Amino acid sequence: MQLVPVLEIRHGKCVHTEPKNSFANQVVKEDAFEVVKRWSEKGVSRLHIVDVDAIESGEPENVDLIGKIKKAFPSIELQVLGGIKCVESAYIWADIGADFLVLNGRAIRRRNLLDDICVEFPNRVLVELDCQKGLVGTRSGEPAYELLSLARQLEDDGVVGLVVTEIPEKGGSGGANLIDIVEISRNVEMPVYANSRIEKLADLKKILESHTEKLSGLLIGKALHNGLCLSEANDLVQQYHAN
Repeated sequence: MQLVPVLEIRHGKCVHTEPKNSFANQVVKEDAFEVVKRWSEKGVSRLHIVDVDAIESGEPENVDLIGKIKKAFPSIELQVLGGIKCVESAYIWADIGADFLVLNGRAIRRRNLLDDICVEFPNRVLVELDCQKGLVGTRSGEPAYELLSLARQLEDDGVVGLVVTEIPEKGGSGGANLIDIVEISRNVEMPVYANSRIEKLADLKKILESHTEKLSGLLIGKALHNGLCLSEANDLVQQYHAN
């Protein structure tokens, strides 16, 4: 299992957005490139990049910057989310070096597009899903999908990985609860990455103690800008893998 830092980019700057509200953001670093350089020096091998501008506009935006990052750090795998609403948009990210293309939850309602992108980019498509109590919601009035069943369908369709967020119930704290994500990671062959909402090392320790050995990775975002030491977090992961 690896730790995957989340880099959210808006107007070329590294930001932190509030969950499901890309318009509410805080600039945490003026130079996003420098953030990646620092993470690279700590041994990061994979990044989850969110083009916040692309989510807002519906098409790739921070293309030059993300291409610059890939060129400078070719050994880091980039999985890029944002603005993939057609095959042509997917080609834009692929052409600047994105290793994996991340489609958001709308992809499950646009299966023809998902199929087309999987055909054009075999072994490179991930899907991001939000779940609550084992269900993946859709638009109001539409039936929800059962998470494990949907994961298996997506795997059959050619998706090669999932990025999953467990949404806490109203009044719940969420945090390090990954019960449903761990369950699907045990029942599909493709990699599953959990949006972990880790805030401190104690949260990471709790996750590592909860039989998460099948998880491929944990996404970490805000905590890395709020004082969590990436080196210490990686050391903790290695410690549990060695036991």
